[in-house]
Amino acid sequence: MTDWNRVREIQNLRESGHPAEALAAFRAIREDARDATDRSSILLHESLCYRDLGGFDDAATAASEAIKLLPQESPIRLHAEFSLACVHESASKFDLAVQEFRSLLKKYADLLTTAEHIQFRRGVQLRLIASLIVLGQGIEPLAIADGLKTEDISAEERAELSYREAQAHKLLGRKDQALKLYQEALQKPLERSLAARAHFHIGEVLYDRSEFSRALDEFKAAERLAATDTHDKALFAQWVDHTSRLAEGENESNE
Repeated sequence: MTDWNRVREIQNLRESGHPAEALAAFRAIREDARDATDRSSILLHESLCYRDLGGFDDAATAASEAIKLLPQESPIRLHAEFSLACVHESASKFDLAVQEFRSLLKKYADLLTTAEHIQFRRGVQLRLIASLIVLGQGIEPLAIADGLKTEDISAEERAELSYREAQAHKLLGRKDQALKLYQEALQKPLERSLAARAHFHIGEVLYDRSEFSRALDEFKAAERLAATDTHDKALFAQWVDHTSRLAEGENESNE
């Protein structure tokens, strides 16, 4: 019998920043597991470890093996298929992830209407919206967002929806609407990394309008919020440096 208390301990080990050690421990438990459902669950934990380590091919293989162990009618299969889609998303295989997220929403439509799974369905829809936007699609994300906004969703979800809507409108060339929604998102409990990007995108709109001093303030806010040693942090710093010189010229011309 699988020791699920031990599984939770190993899960905590992974979440504390030790995915390699956790992976070895999960493998050891899986070798002793006899029940197919138990083995599937452990494989999904292994997939998460591989993702943490940047081994996306191995993560996809583990998630795929987890799915194969489950019968078609198993409700757990939904979560396994979602895990595989998330692996593809993390690996920047957005076309494939979009197909899989759409398939989940269609294949498990009845299950996803139950009280137990409504929150999960919203999570899938938010991931689908984000992946579609990366692929340069604006219409479908807005349609999905319109539906979600009519539901009793959390303040955090509404904040992310405002941010995603802003991205979609920007893709469609509606800069004024995008600006309004980025600002609206920042008035809500928006995730820190998204808040940094919202400030940056506001700065871009203001920069295009030659409002360099205001744009600089937004780029600085973006840089402050961005996590250390990330691509975003370096990008925002470059824009701060570049816009600073333009803002100085703008201020001199106004004197």
